[in-house]
Amino acid sequence: MKHTLLGAAALLSCALFVCSCASNQSQTTSKPLVSTIAESFGDGQKVSAVILEYAKEIDTSSVTFETYSVEGRKIEALDFEGNTVKIRLVYENKWDKTDGKMPPREKKEAGNAKEGNGPRFEDDGAPVDLSAKVVQKADIKATDGTVFKASAEAFVSTSAKELVIEDFAKKTFTDSETGITLPYFVYLPEEYNDEEKYPLVFFVPDASADTSIDTATLTQGNGGTIWASEDEQIKHKAIVVAVQYPLDVVKKYGALTTDEYVWTVGLTAVDNLLHSVIKTYAVDEKRIYGTGQSQGCMTNIALSDKHPDLFAAQFLVAGQWNVEEMKAMKDKKLWIVVCEGDEKAYPAMKAAVDLLENLGSKVALGESMWNGKASEDERNADTSAMLKKDADIRFNVIAGGSHMYTWSLAYNYEGIRDWLFSQSK
Repeated sequence: MKHTLLGAAALLSCALFVCSCASNQSQTTSKPLVSTIAESFGDGQKVSAVILEYAKEIDTSSVTFETYSVEGRKIEALDFEGNTVKIRLVYENKWDKTDGKMPPREKKEAGNAKEGNGPRFEDDGAPVDLSAKVVQKADIKATDGTVFKASAEAFVSTSAKELVIEDFAKKTFTDSETGITLPYFVYLPEEYNDEEKYPLVFFVPDASADTSIDTATLTQGNGGTIWASEDEQIKHKAIVVAVQYPLDVVKKYGALTTDEYVWTVGLTAVDNLLHSVIKTYAVDEKRIYGTGQSQGCMTNIALSDKHPDLFAAQFLVAGQWNVEEMKAMKDKKLWIVVCEGDEKAYPAMKAAVDLLENLGSKVALGESMWNGKASEDERNADTSAMLKKDADIRFNVIAGGSHMYTWSLAYNYEGIRDWLFSQSK
C-alpha cells in the first residue's frame, strides 16, 4: 500500500510538471526571414543554400532532414547558428541530365554573327532567378520552448547574397582607337597594395554572355569567378579581370570572334582594355595568365598571336583557331581542354596540337579521355598524371559531352589552376 501511494504521488507530480511546462510553452505561426546564397558553378549561377532566420534560438534536436523541402532541389545538409537554419543544397550539373549533349540550335541570320561560336542578335534571357521556396513540414522548437508551427504554405526568399560576385567591382573602358565601350569586372586581393605586384588572370567568356546583362560574364559559368574564391586566393593571391562584350556592341560592331578567324574591331578593343588594366593596376608583368572558353578561348589565341611575350601561360577551353596560324603558339605554355563531342573545337585543337608537336613543341597528351562525372579525387589524379609529363603544351579531352559541357567542368580542375600559377616568364 505504501508503494501504491508513492507511485500515485509520483504520477501527480509528473502531471503537474508537464502542465507547468505546457503553460510556459507558446506556439507561433510567425514566418522566418528567408534569404538565399548563390554561387557561380561551371554550368551557371544557382542557389547553393537557403537561410531561415527565426525569431528565437532554435533547438537543433527538433530539426531533421525531413523538416524541410525546397522546391525543385535536394537538401544536402543542415547547419545551425543561433536563430538561423542554413539549408545546403545538392549541386547538380544541368548538363549531366543530357550526358553533356547540347540540344540542336535553330539557325538564325544575324548579320556577320554566324551560327556556331558567334553570338546571335537577340538578348539571351533575363537575370538568373535566385529565389527559393521552402516548406517547413514539421513543428520545430526554440530553446525557450516556443514552437514554430509547420505550414503547408511555402516560405519565399526576399533577398540573395551572390558569393564572390559581390567582391568584384564593375568598371568601364572606352577604347579611343575604336570608340567601343566595354564593361569589365575586376577583383583586387584583400589588402591590395599598389606598391606590390600581383599576378593577373584575364578571363573572356563565351558568346552566351554577350547580352545586355552585364554580369553574365560572372554568372554564365565559373571561369571568371573561381580565381577570386576564398580558397583560391589563399593559395594564389591575384588580380582577376572578367571582360564583358555586351549586346549593343555586338549589334554595332559585330561579333568579337568569327569562324573566319580574322582580327576584328572588337578584338582591338579587348586588346587595348587588357593593356589598360596592366597599366592601371599593380600587375606583375611576368605573371599574366589568359583564359577563356569558346569565344574567350579564340580571343586568347588571337591576343597571344599578336603579343608573343604577353602571357606567361594560358588555359584554353573549348575553342579553336586557324590551325596554320597557331604555329605562332609553338613556344607557349598552354593547357587545352575540349570535349570529344565538340565537333569544332576537338578536331581543330587536335590538329593544332599535332602541328605544334611536329614543329618541336613539348606536348603532353592524356593517356585516356577524362570522365566528366569524375569525383574531385579522380580529377586530382588526372591532373597529377599530366603534371608528371615534361611538356609546355598539355592537351586533354573529356569523353563524350559537347561544346558547352566542356566549361561546366574545366575550371574545376584544381591541378590546372595550380599549374597556371606556377608559370612565369
